[in-house]
Amino acid sequence: ITILAALTCAAVASPQGPPEGIAPDTKAPEGCDGSPKNNFTIGYTLLSKMKRETAVDAKNAALECNLKDGILRDPQNRIGSVVANRQFQFDGPPQAGAIYTGGFSVCKNSSLAIGGTTRWWKCGSGEFYNLYDEWIGAQCDEIRIVV
Repeated sequence: ITILAALTCAAVASPQGPPEGIAPDTKAPEGCDGSPKNNFTIGYTLLSKMKRETAVDAKNAALECNLKDGILRDPQNRIGSVVANRQFQFDGPPQAGAIYTGGFSVCKNSSLAIGGTTRWWKCGSGEFYNLYDEWIGAQCDEIRIVV
């Protein structure tokens, strides 16, 4: 299972979820835009390799998104969020206890930022990986989410 497939399989949350647009206190890095004009796909690259997957691999694992006013959405209109365990996922509506439901931006270097950072972590969980906004253990590698 790919990381992006795991993102799209996030559980549907309770309708009592937090409001859209809860963002980190830090501003987006310079040159990042919270409302780009076009939809885009996201994937990731490991910092240790800094080599993007092939176009075929990227297409097979890509998740199309749109971003407006810092709120990230997938094709099913679910909201990108960082939930209580720091995992990045899409839910509709956001899970109760979600930490961030906004504050995303696309940077000139084609990376996805949350608040003031473009740092993300890919962490193993059995036979698949989840993405987090902070390091949660030795099973994690720092990545960049690429647009």
